[in-house]
Amino acid sequence: MANPQRIVTRKFVRRGEKNSEEYEIVQELVIEYDLIIDSYEQPIERPQDYSEQKKYYSGKKKKHTKKSQLIVFPEGKDIVDIEAGEPGKKSDLNYFRETREKFAQKQKFSGDAE
Repeated sequence: MANPQRIVTRKFVRRGEKNSEEYEIVQELVIEYDLIIDSYEQPIERPQDYSEQKKYYSGKKKKHTKKSQLIVFPEGKDIVDIEAGEPGKKSDLNYFRETREKFAQKQKFSGDAE
């Protein structure tokens, strides 16, 4: 049997085929793992528009930022999912809750509490 991590990274994530039969197969293979999730913020240039400034201002970093989320296998060698470019004001937990629907209900995750 093929290595499930390679199936995820090469056939699914890189080609982005989310509506294929492979997607269901990958979900079944991935559920066997306790995936690691982490979010991080990247500074951006301050937007000109005040409403945009408010949306992207991160009080935690004291800068205007975009937030990204990364989900990897336990060894951290292969990426399962990436979400990028959300306003930095959003908390890590809320960001995860919005993207949780991509995975099976029984899928387990680990991550920091921030």
